[in-house]
Amino acid sequence: MTTFNIATTIPAGKIHKRQTGLWGQVRASAEIEAKLAKVEPLYKELHGRSLNRTAFFSMCRDLAREGKADVGGYLQYMVQDMAGIILREWHTQIGKEVRRNRKLKNADKRADGVVIEIGTFNIQSADYAKKSTGRSGFFVEGSKSHKLYTALASRKYPVTKATLMKEADMTSSAHFYTTVLDLRSRGYNIETLGHNQKGVSMVAVAPKYQLVG
Repeated sequence: MTTFNIATTIPAGKIHKRQTGLWGQVRASAEIEAKLAKVEPLYKELHGRSLNRTAFFSMCRDLAREGKADVGGYLQYMVQDMAGIILREWHTQIGKEVRRNRKLKNADKRADGVVIEIGTFNIQSADYAKKSTGRSGFFVEGSKSHKLYTALASRKYPVTKATLMKEADMTSSAHFYTTVLDLRSRGYNIETLGHNQKGVSMVAVAPKYQLVG
């Protein structure tokens, strides 16, 4: 009788367990996890507060949607790429300021945040620190999410989707509806007027949207 000795040739290591939803889109690889592990201690030392991961992940998704709307592609991969780019820049810039602060005796001269440029957007690191109260999630100034929020917040009356899309520089209805849902998930009360509780139109005119509170 022939005997076979079978031995595994797969090297021992850890398997990256990926989550679902928003966190899964960003934390999609061991490399992103490793970069987060490096950035977060530096972030807390510079800002005095921990990084708000949900706000950071939401920002990465918003910027990825901007890119997807312009050039197409897969949102899942674009979110991960955006997170990698920002974490790389933060690791460099925040690390630099932390090392500088350690050498300064005068606390008034110490930096408390950095600003990086991603394309046409300026991202202020301090905007993504954990807060004791308030809504979760922030917007990158100049992004379509920020423009839509500004268009709603600047009015005390209902506005049509067409007007809001124009001011937010949105060309896709799907992008508009997704952003409205995202704003609501962050705690903003956006009412849709002209629909009943089941979302069915009650009138023959286009529904309007209003930010309440």
